[in-house]
Parts: sequence; C-alpha cells; structure tokens
Amino acid sequence: MNVKKSHLAMFGITIGIIIGCMAIITIFVGFKHEMVKFKTMLVSMVIVLMFQYLIGDPLKFVVLAIDRTFWPPSLYIPPRSDTGKEHDRRDFLKQRLSSQRANLGISSQYRNWKLNEQYKLIAHDLFTYGQYFLCLMCMILVTRDETLYHNTRIIKELFMYNHTDYTGLKEVYFLNQLYDFIESTLVIAFNSNSSGGTATGWVHSEQTVLLGVIRLRQLRVIDPDIGLGPPQFSEMYYMPDWQLPYRRLHYADKYWRIYEPWIPITVSFEFLDGLLMNFDHVGSLNSYPELSGYVSLLARSTANSMKVLDYLSEYHWLTLNTSAVFIDFTLYNVDVNLFSICTLRLEKTPFGGTVPEVQVESAKLLENVDQMPLVGLLALLIYVVVFIQFAQSLAIKLWYEPDLLKSIWNKLDLFIFLLNVMVVVLVVLREALVANMMKKVEGASKMEFIDFRRPSRMHQLTTITIGFLICMTTLRLWRVMQFSSVFELFTRTLYLAWAAVASTAIAIVIFLMGFCFAVVTINGNNSNNFNRFVKSMVMCMCFSFGFSAQVKPSELFHGGKWLGILLYGVLAFVIIVLLINVFVSLINDHFTVAKTMRDSEKEHRINFFEFLRIEYSGFFNFIHNLPCCRRNYVRNRRTVAENVSRKLKAIDAKTLMQQRQRRGYQVAQQQTDEEAEVVYKDRGERIINVGNILNTQLTLLSMLLFDDDDVDEVQPDTQESNEAEENGKSNNKDEAEA
Repeated sequence: MNVKKSHLAMFGITIGIIIGCMAIITIFVGFKHEMVKFKTMLVSMVIVLMFQYLIGDPLKFVVLAIDRTFWPPSLYIPPRSDTGKEHDRRDFLKQRLSSQRANLGISSQYRNWKLNEQYKLIAHDLFTYGQYFLCLMCMILVTRDETLYHNTRIIKELFMYNHTDYTGLKEVYFLNQLYDFIESTLVIAFNSNSSGGTATGWVHSEQTVLLGVIRLRQLRVIDPDIGLGPPQFSEMYYMPDWQLPYRRLHYADKYWRIYEPWIPITVSFEFLDGLLMNFDHVGSLNSYPELSGYVSLLARSTANSMKVLDYLSEYHWLTLNTSAVFIDFTLYNVDVNLFSICTLRLEKTPFGGTVPEVQVESAKLLENVDQMPLVGLLALLIYVVVFIQFAQSLAIKLWYEPDLLKSIWNKLDLFIFLLNVMVVVLVVLREALVANMMKKVEGASKMEFIDFRRPSRMHQLTTITIGFLICMTTLRLWRVMQFSSVFELFTRTLYLAWAAVASTAIAIVIFLMGFCFAVVTINGNNSNNFNRFVKSMVMCMCFSFGFSAQVKPSELFHGGKWLGILLYGVLAFVIIVLLINVFVSLINDHFTVAKTMRDSEKEHRINFFEFLRIEYSGFFNFIHNLPCCRRNYVRNRRTVAENVSRKLKAIDAKTLMQQRQRRGYQVAQQQTDEEAEVVYKDRGERIINVGNILNTQLTLLSMLLFDDDDVDEVQPDTQESNEAEENGKSNNKDEAEA
C-alpha cells in the first residue's frame, strides 16, 4: 500500500510540474491566440484523442492479437503483481471484519436473487441511459437558438403586410397586381441604398443581403376549366407570348434568358434535386409540385430587373392558365449568421382572386465547431464521450449474447445508435453541401439563382432526426423507471387494458369522423376551422381535450340555429362527456384491477433504493464519512445516559403521535405467521453476525496489544447456534398451531 501511495504521489507531482510549466510558458512567453484559433486547437486535440481511442487502439490490439495467434511465445510468464508484499493473518482478519460489517445490513429480504438481478440490470441501465439522456438534453438546450423563431416571424410580417416603403403580399388581390408588388417589395426594397448599380442591403436592415437573384416560377394548367379531378400542369415548350409551335433557334443558347420563361425547368434537374426537392407545396386550393413550372430570373440591379419585368408584362407571362406563382430567394443576416430561405406563393382562384402565403425557414448553416461558445463545445464533448460509452456497452452486450436482440428494448437501443449515426452523416453531408453552395456564391454571376433550399431541406431533415432521437431516448427511460411501483403498475394497466382501450378508441374515431364529415359539409364554406376534413378533425379533438378557445359556437350555426345547437351539443356532450369519459373510466377501472392484483401478490421484498444502499455500500459510506455529512456528538451539559434516554423518549412520543393520527382512518394489520417467522429469523441472523464481528474485533485487539499473530480466534459454537435456531423455529410453529 505504501509503495502504491508513493507511486501515486510521484505521478501527481510530475503532472503538477508539467501543468505548471505549461501555464508559466503560456502566461509569460508573450504570445496570445485568438478565441477562434484557441477553439480550433482544442477541437483538433479532441479529434486526435477520439481517433486514437476509436481507431488507433483497436488497430493496435488487432495487430497484437494476430501476432500472438501466429507467433505465440514459447513459455508463458504470468504477470507480476503490483506489490510484492505477502498478506498475513492480520490483513485477512481485517478483510473478514469488513465483510462481516457489510453482511450486518443484509437480511432475508435481500436473498431474492431474481429480484436482485432485475435491480442490478435496472441500476446499470439507469446509469447508462440516465447520463446519456441528460447529456443529450443539455446539448440540445445549449445548441438551440431562440433567434430563429423571431427572425422567421418578423420576415413573414414584413412580406405579408403593407409598410411605408412598399406593399405587402396580402394586398395583391388580383394576378395583374403581382408586377407592382415585385417592383416595390423585391426590387426597390433591396436596392434602395445602392449606388452604382450594386446592392448594399435591405431597406429594413443593411446587414441583411440578398444572395443571388430572385426566381419567379409559375405553374400553368393545361385547361383552365375546373374539373372534378386534380389539375394537370403544363410541361410543353413555348415561344414568347405562349406561341406554338415551338422552334429551337440557333442562337437560343446565346440569348437563353429571353426564351427561359417559356421553357419548363424539368430538363435542368440534378440528382440532388430529385432527392431533396421532390415534394409538393400544399396550398389552399391544390398541391403544387416543386420540380415543375416555368422560371424567370430577376437581376441584381434595379434597372435590369425592371427590364425583365417589362419583358414579362409585354409578352403576357401571367395569363388565365396561370395557377400559382412562386417567388424564391435567400436572405443572409451577417450579424446573427442566419440564412432565411423565403418562398412567397400566390394562388389564383377560379373566381378571379388570389390567396397569398409566405413561407420562411431560418437556419444557421455556417455554424462550425470553432464558432460555437465554450459551453456548447463542452456539452458536445461530454455528449460524444457518453455516446461512445453507450455504443461500447451495447456492442459488448450484443456481441457476447446475440439472443438479447430479440428483446424490444435492445432493438430500441440499436435504433437509438443508428439514429445517432444518421445524424452525424446528415450533418457531414449538410456541411459539404453548404461549402459547395458558398463556392457558388463567390463566383456567381449577376443572373444566377443560388438555391439554398437544398441545404435547408438537409438541415430540416437533421432537425427531424434529432427530434426522433429525443423521443426514442425518452421512451427508453420507461424500461429504466420500472423499479418504481407507479411505473410498474401503469405498465401492467396498459397490458391489461390494451384490447378494451383500442376498441373504445376505434369507436371514438369512427364517431368523430362521421361528425367531422357532417360539420365540414354544413359549415365548411363559412368557417376557416372547418373548411377541410383534416383541419376539422384536429379542431374537434382539441375541443374535446379542453382547448376550446379556437372553436366558437357561432362557427357551427351556418346551417341554421337549431341544427347548430344540435351539432354543438353533440360535440360538447356526446364526444367530450360521454365518449372521452368512457375512455378514461375504462383505463381507471383497469388501473384499479391492476392495483388489486399487485396488492394480492404483495411480497416481502426490498425496494430499489435499499438495494442500492447495500450494493454500493462503499460509495454511501464514503459520502457518510465526509466532514460535511458527519454528525458530531453534542453533549449539551448532559451525561451520555441522559442524552440516550432523552432521545428514546422523543422517538416514543413521535411514534405515539403518529399512531394517534392514523388511528381514525387506518386499520392495523395483524402480523402473519410467515412474517413473524421471517422477523425471528432475521433477528437471529443479526445476533449471530454481531457475535462474529465482536469475535473478530477481539482477535484483532489481542494481536495489536500483544503482538502475537498466533492468537487463536474464538469461534462460536456453530452447532449449538444452529440447534438453538431450529428449536426456536419449532417453538414458533407449536405456538402457531396452539
């Protein structure tokens, strides 16, 4: 032990000297790194250590294993022990004394080996998944930025409503007003502070710049007449002014900007567009595909943009066949490092009016590791270390016991691991895509649309995957919390009630679907909350669970007063009071049944915290022996006997008061013969353990006082003690029979 302490002391002194020298050199040598450079150095060190831990060490062990397999040593030499000291009888007695003291807290309740194995597994899972869940939550909270919400909300309001300098999209009532909106809001507003034809910023914030140019895209229907089916969008080639037949001129490649608004964009897709941009915009009237339509690009200067608008207006780019117009562009705020991917949509209704919509997605696409705050770096580093431990424990468990993969919880662990890997892959792909887009920004021409929606879609997919990861990790904690009687009872309730609850839920959904169909048919033309079936379903469900602020009774009265009263009564009474209460009452009944079954199967067992107190007794003893937790004896001018008597009287008085308080509503349970036998057995074992402890202490005391290692240990008469225990059991049985 002394040799080990000296080695630890030398190691600590060496580390202290190294750290002190490095600190002195850093402070007094005269150089100072920038914060970004310092973070980059720290990240590089962490990456090197992770590479050595994850790749270098496994490769080293593989090489050593191959070497020992094909070229084994001729003679096996066992490794030497750390200390050459041989243990004597005194060390053996000290070790026995510590084990006897540990056994003093163990009773017959702790000998349920099946329960102990279950608690041991729960304790391991609680340590593994608990710290992983906490680290994941901390990393999410540290890396989330609340400015994204405010940026999205402000930009939506700026483009939707009127302002002093320009008009809003909401004021575009007819399709022929769209050119005026583009001129005032998207051309002049982004070039109001320009000089010499170069744009310097937005009218509302000079630090917000427009990346690339604005793209106009319209979707045209083949037949403007309204049919029963979905509209068929045109993908034909036209000449200017939508003239046919289409002719490919020999100088079209040179003056392609003139003919581009009349040519569909389906021929210019990339493979990445088919993966990330192949979706439909769900509008108020129809669903519009993203990879379709006719495109025209504006310019960076006001004069050139006005020429494009005049050209489109002169050749009637917007006609009766125009179904929807999309305006796509990207804004970048330098101060907060935010990209705002904006999509302005204007749908033309069959009645001549328009339906406006502004979609804005804010994202930090240029956030590198060296730009993160120190708290974020620390949270990310801790999460990486904890995730490596989680993956290592999962790999070891499945490697040695592959049959464990049949359990749903182990499958969930594997799914959590795959989600983490997927998040890492998506982040790497997003960074590569953003780097490629920034290179295009550097060398972009004046008439090039830089599509930042692709990295935005990748960023959105990463966020969704992280959300699923949080959900799965939270669900995994359900298995960990099974040590609690409440969670165990609720699990049994779900197991007993799943068939009845599923049947009742299906009946509620069927009735709710019929009610929503009726409400949409009667009131859908006059109420925004009931104009679609899915929206009506959501509104009725929200109203059923108490969120009634969004639904007004007057919205159900468009079919007549008495019919509205009937519909509102059905919604408020049948769905809420009857069906939902039946659903809740059913769960409550099964909960009562499960609780009755648990009480009838109640065993004399320990709880999870008592198991931890015995299993990790060393840790709890260390905490108990700390100076801040240690209780000192205060005499208060009394003798020891007086203090003991005073403490016992206080305990008796407290117990008597508790019994008087519970006497009115609690029935005292009589102790059964089995419980009495268990108590008697535990008491006898405790007395025997105390005797063994005293015997070992007396032997050690004799050896310390007389320096004699040959003192015979006084062993208790085991046979007599066993006979006394058996006689006591027989006496208890005779008394019980009498």
